Amino acid sequence: MSLDNPWFLLALIATLGLYHLELFATLLNLSALKPEPPESLRATTDQDTHERALEYARVSAKLGIIESSVSLTLMLGFWWLGGFNWLDQVIRGWHLTQIVNGLAVISLVFLARQLVSFPFEVYDTFVIERGFGFNKTTPATFLLDRIKGLVLLTALGLPILALLLWLFNNSDRAALYGWLAVSSFSLLMSFIAPRLIMPMFFKFTPLEDVELRKKIDSLSLRLAFPVSDVSVVDGSRRSTKANAFFAGFGKAKRIALFDTLLKNHTHDEILAVLAHEIGHCKRRHVPQQIVLSLAASALMFALLHYALRDPQLCAAFGIGRPSIAWGLVFFSIAYQPLNQLLSLIGGHLSRKFEFEADAYAKAALDSATPMVNALTKLSRDHLSNPTPHPFYVFLHYSHPPVLQRVAALEN
Repeated sequence: MSLDNPWFLLALIATLGLYHLELFATLLNLSALKPEPPESLRATTDQDTHERALEYARVSAKLGIIESSVSLTLMLGFWWLGGFNWLDQVIRGWHLTQIVNGLAVISLVFLARQLVSFPFEVYDTFVIERGFGFNKTTPATFLLDRIKGLVLLTALGLPILALLLWLFNNSDRAALYGWLAVSSFSLLMSFIAPRLIMPMFFKFTPLEDVELRKKIDSLSLRLAFPVSDVSVVDGSRRSTKANAFFAGFGKAKRIALFDTLLKNHTHDEILAVLAHEIGHCKRRHVPQQIVLSLAASALMFALLHYALRDPQLCAAFGIGRPSIAWGLVFFSIAYQPLNQLLSLIGGHLSRKFEFEADAYAKAALDSATPMVNALTKLSRDHLSNPTPHPFYVFLHYSHPPVLQRVAALEN
C-alpha cells in the first residue's frame, strides 16, 4: 500500500469521501425537519403523528450514522492492518482449485459484511420498526427469511460468480461475455422472481372482495391493460406498511395488493394506486429503466476489463499475489463514486417517471383526489418525512417527496 498507487488513493477517496458525503446529507436532512405538519397534510396528519414522524426520522438517521461509522472503521482497520493479505494466505492454504478459491474469497468477504450489518438490521427491525408500530415479524420469521435469502443467493449467485471467474481467467473477451451473462440473468430474474421467489417469503391468495375485483377489471378494461390475476399478499405478517405491484408481461400480468393496503385505503384510493402502476407500463418506464441499467452495467464491465489487468489494484490493498477474485472485491470498492453518480441519474429519471405515472392516474380516474388521498395516507401511515432536504432527495429518493407529488397533482 502506497500513496503512489492510484488505486489506493481512489479507494481511500471512495470510502472516506462517500462516508462524509452521506453524513453531510443526513445532517442537512435532519436540519430540514419542521416542527409542524405542512398545511396541505393537516387534513390527514395531526400534530402527534407528525412528531412521531420526526422522531422516526431522527432515530433512523442516528442508526444509519452509527452503522456506516462502524462499517468504515472496521473496513479501514482490516485494510491497513494487512487483513486482506492475511485472509488471502489463509484461503490459499486450503489448496483449492482456482475457481473454488475465488468463490471462497468473495463469499467470505460477503459474509463478513453481512455479519457487521446484521446487529444493526436486528436493532432496526425489533427496536425501531417495532417501537413505531411497523414491524410484525417474529424472530423466527426474521431468521428464516435470512436463511432463505442466503440459500437462494448461494444457489443462484455462486454459479454466475463461478462463470465470471472462469471467463476472466480464460478469455480476452471476458467483460463482454460477463456482461451478457449477468444481463441475461437479471432479465430472467425479473420474470421468475414474482412467481417463484416471492411466494417463498409471502403468501398469495385470490382477492375476495368481489366489488373491488369488478372495479379493477373495469379499470383494466377501460385502460386496455389486461390482467390475468389479482392476489392479496400477507404483508401484515411482517410490517404494517402498505404496497402494491404488478408482475408479468403481455397478457399474463398479475396484480398483487398487500393486505395492509386493502385495510387502510378506500376502493378509489386503491384504484388510483393501480392506475399509477399502469401508468408506468403505459409510459414504458420499465423498458427505459432496463436500458439504463444495462448501459450502466456495460460501463462497469468495460472498466472492470482494464482494472483486472492492473496488478496495482490488488497491491493497493496489500495483496502480494493478484487474483481475479480479489480484483473483483477491490474494484467494487473503487467503483463506488462512479456508481453513486450513475445512481443520481437513475434517481432523477425515476422521480420524473413518478410524476408522469401520477398524472396518468389522475387522468385515468378523471380526478386528482383519489391519488392525493392515497399519497397523503401512505405518507402518514409510513411516518414519512414530509420535508426532506433537496440535497438528500437528490442523493437518495427514487420517488419525489409527497408535497411535490400532491402539488403536481393539484396543479
